[in-house]
Amino acid sequence: MPEDSLLTRHTLLLRLRDPGDDASWREFSEIYTPLLYHYCQKREIKPHDAADIVQEVMRSVSLAMKGFEYDPRKGKFKGWLFTAVRNAIGSHFRKMARRPFTASETHMLQRLEEVPDETEVQDWEKEYHRELLTWSLEKIKPEFAERIWAAFEQTALFDKSPQEVADATGMS
Repeated sequence: MPEDSLLTRHTLLLRLRDPGDDASWREFSEIYTPLLYHYCQKREIKPHDAADIVQEVMRSVSLAMKGFEYDPRKGKFKGWLFTAVRNAIGSHFRKMARRPFTASETHMLQRLEEVPDETEVQDWEKEYHRELLTWSLEKIKPEFAERIWAAFEQTALFDKSPQEVADATGMS
């Protein structure tokens, strides 16, 4: 799959300039909140801290969207979001500096102050694709009968053979 095939839809980003466009903000939140939260979880951030960080990033997005102009030459939106979540995590830990850091927190803060390595960027991309797929599947699932959806999941998502699924479900 080409690298740019799953870009954030610029039409969604343009609609976010209107803070009253609840449907666009809901769609954006459904896609990106889990992505941001899972990114925090993978860095062993406590759930309540992760929720605060996600809220701060979403606040940053809402502020940035007011004057947003789409220009793909400046980079991808999800790249900007990646930087925003890394900065928010670093900011979160700097605010907590009143108490001693654990070894893992110290290590994470050091990593956040460095340029992200290729592995971290690739993990971000994979997680983005996974969250977008999950969101898309949830949107279309109601359009299918339960047994059809179950057969689809078994073959397309869980990599079972069509014959194996047909035998298990009694479908042809």
